[in-house]
Amino acid sequence: MNQANNHPTSTKDSLWICFQGSWADRLLLALLMGGIIWLWFFIQHSLNIGEPTAFVYHQDQLLAKYPLPRDGQVIHVPANGEIGTSDIEISKHGIRFVSSPCTTHYCMLSGHKNHAGAVIACVPNHIMVVLRGSFDRQQDKLMFDAVTE
Repeated sequence: MNQANNHPTSTKDSLWICFQGSWADRLLLALLMGGIIWLWFFIQHSLNIGEPTAFVYHQDQLLAKYPLPRDGQVIHVPANGEIGTSDIEISKHGIRFVSSPCTTHYCMLSGHKNHAGAVIACVPNHIMVVLRGSFDRQQDKLMFDAVTE
C-alpha cells in the first residue's frame, strides 16, 4: 500500500478540487454566482418599493389589499378559507392572525410580522398574508428591516 494513500487530504486540497477545470468552467461559475447575487438584491429591492401594503390571499386568489395604517388605526380583515374564517389584524405594528379555525394555531403564535417580504400563513385554512413595501426613515416613519424586528 502506498504511503500517500494513508494520509487524508486536507480541506484546502479538497476545496481546490472544486475549482479545477477549464477557464470556461471557471467563467461559467463566476457568472452564475454573480447572477445569483444580483437576483437576490433585485428581489429585495422589488419587495421594498412603495408604501407598506398587506396582501391577503386564499390559495392563489387575492382577497384583499390594505396599506398599513400610520396612526393608531387597526384594520380587521375576515378571510374565508377552507375550514372557516380567519381574522387578520393590520396595524402600524404589522400583520398578525388574531383568530383562526385551525387546530394548531401556529399562525396566531407567530405574532406580528412587520418587514418587507414577511409572510404569515394559516396552512390548514389556505390563507396567506404577504407584506410588501417599506416606510422611509427620513420622513420620521417606521422602517421595516431585519435589524429592528
